[in-house]
Amino acid sequence: MTENNDRSKFIETIQHFRLIDDTFFNNFMDDNYTGMQLFLRIILNDDTLEVLSIQTQREISNIYGRSVRFDVFVRDQTGVEYDTEIQRSDAWATPERARFNSSMMDTMSVKKGFKWGKDHLPPVHVIFITEHDTLGGGKPIYHAYRTIAELDHQHLEDHADVIYVNASYQDDSALGRLMHDMFCENPDDMYYSELAERSKYFKIDEHGVMKMCEAMEKLMEEDRAETRLAEQKSTILRLFHKGKKVADMMDATDWTADQVRSFLRSQNLQPVQ
Repeated sequence: MTENNDRSKFIETIQHFRLIDDTFFNNFMDDNYTGMQLFLRIILNDDTLEVLSIQTQREISNIYGRSVRFDVFVRDQTGVEYDTEIQRSDAWATPERARFNSSMMDTMSVKKGFKWGKDHLPPVHVIFITEHDTLGGGKPIYHAYRTIAELDHQHLEDHADVIYVNASYQDDSALGRLMHDMFCENPDDMYYSELAERSKYFKIDEHGVMKMCEAMEKLMEEDRAETRLAEQKSTILRLFHKGKKVADMMDATDWTADQVRSFLRSQNLQPVQ
């Protein structure tokens, strides 16, 4: 009964989804070459751009600290890479986060044996589509590059840039119409047929609706798992500061001894034997 109630709530929620909602955007763009190509062509102002690969929710591990999960990771026909992030909160669209995402994209390219001066990193674009005008300049789009101050701020040519798209700026340009479509709950209100048809699939077609429900169920399960993991880490730290042994932490969390010790070491703490 609970499962059916959850499904009913999911179906109702789906009808209110918009592309500015990252859960919907990620599933919308999964294997959607036509839609993602439309977005990138308009944002980059390049009608020759062709999308060769798409990965949604791609996760890159970092053994030294925080990992990253890209909303939509794309590679085009020339090898250029794009990380497109949907951000409704300005706090998640900071320049520092863009820098981090860009650096993690580079880690995928620098393999063992990479030689500077001989091998080359692919050009990368980190694109934040923000619900609000995060940078506050009243512009529809912002392009950020590294420059050389002593050379009249000419581009450094490191082939890494950040693009902020202000989704609240909705004029009659191609970009403005695209941003208008980001806020449409009703597919019939969209300008771009490529987006409207895909949106109808997830909101009206039985198979599309079920696929979206399954994605939401998976997301809910992941949220529960993340909450459980956070609670286990908190428990271990609490027991550690009480002077408890590894065995006590194992009993309280169902973790193995190696897992407990590894986590404590990551916090620069020496476990009590």
